[in-house]
Amino acid sequence: MTPEAIILQSSPVITIGYIMQVIFSLAIVVALIYVIAKFLLPKMRVTGSGRLIQVLDRVLIEPQVAAYILKVGKKSWLVVSSNKNVAKIAEIEE
Repeated sequence: MTPEAIILQSSPVITIGYIMQVIFSLAIVVALIYVIAKFLLPKMRVTGSGRLIQVLDRVLIEPQVAAYILKVGKKSWLVVSSNKNVAKIAEIEE
């Protein structure tokens, strides 16, 4: 082996310029992820706009349990939904 090859094997190849380039690249990737999550994903959400059924309010009770107030025509109901079942709790007066 040549003396230059021996020196390159024993010395680190990572320099301050290389570290700055990696940090700059990481900052660009994080900024792109933030912009996509903040501005593009909400516009891509497809929500069905029902004519008969409206969700007036939704509250998360536990990690897989939510309470909804649903309005159909002139009637409203409090409904609780989990990952296993759905239950009507009460009819709500307006």
